[in-house]
Amino acid sequence: MKKRMIWTNIILLLLLVMTIFFALTHGASKLNFNHLSSSSLNILFNIRLPRILSALVAGASLSASGAFFQAALRNPIAEPGIMGVSSAASLLSIVAGLVLPGLFFGKVVFALIGGLISFTLILLFQKKMDPYQLIIIGVALDAAFTGIQDLFSDNHFTGLNLATSTWESTLYLAVVGTIAIIFVICIMHWANYLKVDDAELSSLGVSAAKLRFTLLLVAVILASITTACIGVIAFIGIIIPQIGRLLLGHDYQKIVPFSLLSGAWFLLFVDTLGRTINPPNEISANVILAIIGGPFMILILLRRRHFA
Repeated sequence: MKKRMIWTNIILLLLLVMTIFFALTHGASKLNFNHLSSSSLNILFNIRLPRILSALVAGASLSASGAFFQAALRNPIAEPGIMGVSSAASLLSIVAGLVLPGLFFGKVVFALIGGLISFTLILLFQKKMDPYQLIIIGVALDAAFTGIQDLFSDNHFTGLNLATSTWESTLYLAVVGTIAIIFVICIMHWANYLKVDDAELSSLGVSAAKLRFTLLLVAVILASITTACIGVIAFIGIIIPQIGRLLLGHDYQKIVPFSLLSGAWFLLFVDTLGRTINPPNEISANVILAIIGGPFMILILLRRRHFA
């Protein structure tokens, strides 16, 4: 298993380097590093580089967030998009754009407040429901927050995605995301404790409620900041941790590092594929992830039913 983990990480690093190079040089305009004009430099440094960095940090953040959601709620299909966290963060980010136009920090703060509102609702319902009932509540919350967003459907604030990445949004995402990711690495072993029944943890002097609260709070912060900067990105928080479990087992000290690295690569790959498959037209990363993620969720549920 240790050799598999090492080889998996080596392959991911190679894929990451190759994808970054391809993403830098390909798109509506192909760039040659040997002959860079002023317009090529502008495309490279002001369009592609912030977009690539945003994809890397966002992919890592959302994948780690999904892994923590699944550990805390003991549910393989829990992730910030499905649980209503991303849509709540997006809604409050839109509100901030309306009441505090031009102040990006306000959008980040409001998005975090939105994520925390959804987080509070999840905690309230979590005490009374089993993991799959909680998913239904999460879907309902997501639908409610998304429905309210539709009131702003003609507003340009709803158009956030990786293509709208700027250096301002990228720097916010990179700084806050990196700090949160470091914290994720420091506490990832806590997720393993929640594989044990709450009563058994209590008998060992460990508070399952505090562990769950901390993991969910970190997951919500990661998802909210990402949503404020690049909009809602769904399914990656389900897909990546599940692949990690299939390849490396159920130890979160292996799943989380895998999720960080592969999530960064996968979102960059999907975004690069979407903008290079038929340039200058682009296919949103969300569209590609939905095509992959929907069937993937069904397979997870069918697999669990089979083993049950």
